[in-house]
Amino acid sequence: MEKIYTHTFSGNIWSTGYFGDAQHPKCWIESRAGDEVHWHQVDLTTFHCQEIPFPIEANKPKTWLIGIDSIAVFLCLHTGKNPGIEAIEGYDLTTGKRIYRIEMTSWLAIDGTYLQTSSGDINLRTGVYESKQVDHWQGVTFESPQHFEESQPGLEAFQTLFKQKFGENIVKGLDYWEGTDKLIFSYYLYDHGWKNRLRICSFDFQTLHEETLVASEKIGFQTFQLVHGHLVYIRDKQELVIYAHI
Repeated sequence: MEKIYTHTFSGNIWSTGYFGDAQHPKCWIESRAGDEVHWHQVDLTTFHCQEIPFPIEANKPKTWLIGIDSIAVFLCLHTGKNPGIEAIEGYDLTTGKRIYRIEMTSWLAIDGTYLQTSSGDINLRTGVYESKQVDHWQGVTFESPQHFEESQPGLEAFQTLFKQKFGENIVKGLDYWEGTDKLIFSYYLYDHGWKNRLRICSFDFQTLHEETLVASEKIGFQTFQLVHGHLVYIRDKQELVIYAHI
């Protein structure tokens, strides 16, 4: 394992996504400090970070759907008592400009660079309904950990394991990923306050790396990801950290 990149943003990291392609993966980051919202991109090949012009139309409830080359596609969400999807929007991350918005309340599946809906297939590069064409684009490959919370089966076995191996009492929840020769855990402890811990182990549970990611009351969902063979996670809400050779 080798730490190859770290960058601290001026605001809290609010959301992340991946775009580009399999050969040139990039990470999109939305950071927030008070009422200020900023978009950034980190090239996961050169590890160069730069700001993306923030489009005012994007300052609304939304969630990342997919990134295709330089296009980011978001699900726009209703607010209030009846949450749900109201539209999809596509943004060019080279300019920060919105290139399309399509009103919809549901969709069926993503098929390559197309979104299948009950009204037809949408080309996610252009936002146009059309018959699906052959497209050899290969997206960024990433893996997310399995997520367990106290209300879900499976967490109890990890609680027993960590108590026996490390003397730690896991509470709230845990993320777990198994690689070819490493295990990665992100979990919560109460130690003079809530703490989110990261632990990387060999298959015989020898600790290779451990640290506190954040002290917080909230449970993070998918607190780390494996992208392009790298471990990517956020520390203290503002710092993006990347380890290679996982």
